[in-house]
Amino acid sequence: MNQDLIFQQIGQVTQIAKNKGLSEKDASNEAYTFVKGLLSKTSEIIQKNPSLNKELIFHQMSTQAFGLYHSKDETEEILESVFKSISEQINLSKILSQEFSNLK
Repeated sequence: MNQDLIFQQIGQVTQIAKNKGLSEKDASNEAYTFVKGLLSKTSEIIQKNPSLNKELIFHQMSTQAFGLYHSKDETEEILESVFKSISEQINLSKILSQEFSNLK
């Protein structure tokens, strides 16, 4: 996994956590846990869909998760919600990819 992308996501979560009132240390710890959870969920998706780009999946999961993290505090709930959403989007993309596979 691209360390630069992980670094960027940790930085974003840290900033959101600080905006929610956490100290720098607590925000960093929260970010570490949150991003580790995103990476774990990304790994689950990639195991089921090895042809997908892991950085893209991680980025998509992060983007959705950050939107939820602004208004929710339950990390596990956010991760599960995003996992389900991304899994459904992958299924939809497979359907469309197969339907339009003859395009050049």
